[in-house]
Amino acid sequence: MKTRVLLAALLLTTSTTFAVALAGADNFDSLKDEDRKAMQERFAKELWPLMTRNDKEGCVGCHAQAKTRGQMRMTGDLEKDFRKLVKEGFFIPNDSGSILAHVASKDGKQRMPPPGKGKAWTKEEIEVLQKFVVDLDKKQQKKVK
Repeated sequence: MKTRVLLAALLLTTSTTFAVALAGADNFDSLKDEDRKAMQERFAKELWPLMTRNDKEGCVGCHAQAKTRGQMRMTGDLEKDFRKLVKEGFFIPNDSGSILAHVASKDGKQRMPPPGKGKAWTKEEIEVLQKFVVDLDKKQQKKVK
């Protein structure tokens, strides 16, 4: 009897912990509504044209396909993709999984777009992304405090 109670308690604790982890997983969005709106407008103006350029050469062209291998999934809808990328942490500074880390990488296995799959981002384009990431992070930090 003790074994069954112990096993049931262990199972309940594990499933509850797992459910709580899933519910809060991957939500890096702590922006205030007005900051989110302003950053989305910047995203539309500064980054979306880079992410959608030359159809399949842009981020959206590959990452909106069903057969995408990486974690970053996109829909092709600017508003949905902005919210998703913020929520899932793709604009976190100094993070190896961020968009910035991938487009700036010299490692052919990590770099996006992969060699032969599209034109690499220029230094100037990477700087635009970097400034956006830094500014977004400042807005996120403002909300957290």
